[in-house]
Amino acid sequence: MPSGEHIHIISAGDRIHIAYPIAFRTLPSITRTCVIADEEVYAGISKIPEIERPRQAIRSAVSAVKEISASLAIPFSYQVARHPLYPSVRTILTRLHRENPGARFTFDITGGSKELCLALMSLAPWVGGEVFSAFDEKVPRDVTQPERSIRSMMENVNYQTILAVMLRKNKAGKGIPELPWVTRSYLFSQVWPYYIRSRKRKPKTDNPVIQYRNGRKPAQNLSQATFSSFITILKTGGFINEKHHEKNRKEKAYRITELGETAFRIYADPATNSAVKMILESTQSGPGF
Repeated sequence: MPSGEHIHIISAGDRIHIAYPIAFRTLPSITRTCVIADEEVYAGISKIPEIERPRQAIRSAVSAVKEISASLAIPFSYQVARHPLYPSVRTILTRLHRENPGARFTFDITGGSKELCLALMSLAPWVGGEVFSAFDEKVPRDVTQPERSIRSMMENVNYQTILAVMLRKNKAGKGIPELPWVTRSYLFSQVWPYYIRSRKRKPKTDNPVIQYRNGRKPAQNLSQATFSSFITILKTGGFINEKHHEKNRKEKAYRITELGETAFRIYADPATNSAVKMILESTQSGPGF
């Protein structure tokens, strides 16, 4: 439900201090302002005038926006997005979205580098954001527009767990240039202890008692058929890729896609289980937060 909070996000440019006051004419409900800057803007003082002048102009504009916010008693903050910008901006927005549930998000992407603006424009729909500015020229890019069904699908904790296991495997393989592939058998073994049945079913009297490893007991037993249905939905939706395992052609392997990672970062709930919590907490800390 709407919380009454209205967070206005601005991509740092040298004229944002001019555009910012004008924004209040159409967006008078702004309650918090956040400027996101490319890390190059705050990379230190360059001895090359051609490089330093535009950086200083942007820093001055950010300071002016801060002063305007203070005069209006509106909380202000700025975040520095590291390269590569897309995952860094996604982390910033995920944190803002999680800390401000139900808030309205608006974006001004007139200023800033094209890479920064494209990242914000691509991610705005994921937080229900409204974009009020555009580029002067067209930039060809396939911008993923999430459907409402993604949010409802991610409310099922089992999808969150599957994607979390893939990201956890990726964290263990740090330094690998590409996301690693995870075998079906490994994925099933890791998801199985966390499985939660969406509909409770009464146990049959003749069913054998299952002995769970390490004393860990899932809410309900996960069948291969149910697991296959989860994988099919994730694969069809473009959240994961599938291929035959290189060493065993009978074994399938899976890898999370950028769409799948974005869906997880935005919609996964750390209160669901330890696998989800570990992934979110390990990637939502660092400079600029």
